[in-house]
Amino acid sequence: MDTRQTVRALKTPVTLIALLALVVLSANWAWDAVRAPIPRRPHPPCVVKDIGPELKPENVYVEVYNGSETNGLAKRLGQLLSADGFKVLRRVNADRNDYPESLVVGKSEDSPEVILVRQAFDNIAFQADGRTDATVDVIIGANQPVPLENPSFGVPLPDGKACVPEINVAANVD
Repeated sequence: MDTRQTVRALKTPVTLIALLALVVLSANWAWDAVRAPIPRRPHPPCVVKDIGPELKPENVYVEVYNGSETNGLAKRLGQLLSADGFKVLRRVNADRNDYPESLVVGKSEDSPEVILVRQAFDNIAFQADGRTDATVDVIIGANQPVPLENPSFGVPLPDGKACVPEINVAANVD
């Protein structure tokens, strides 16, 4: 068997092996893409509105996440915040369930909406994430937040204007 016949005899099996490898790699990539979580659509940026001399809970949108191993905490805390007048958009599990401490996550520590949400709790940690909307997240950790009894809510606004999210609550409430 000369070189030409050898190449001709090996061409088909080598081509089939290469195509099979391409199909396996493509299938693996597609399977990973299908299993990847769908990223949440971000909330639209907030809009500056004249809401009066104080920011009140009815102008603040909150998402509650359970980051602990105890079931039902996000639902219960969301109900408490709703009873206080906050607009609770979501009550779901966090990305993981091993948060040691509960925390409030928002644009910055001096944002009026963050200050207002922190007024509902006794000594809760804060984490800034620089978001462009005015929503606030409450993540419940193993050390659960202690809601205050009959808190007085209100954050003075020097010019009576606040950055309020433009969110359709009926479409977003879980």
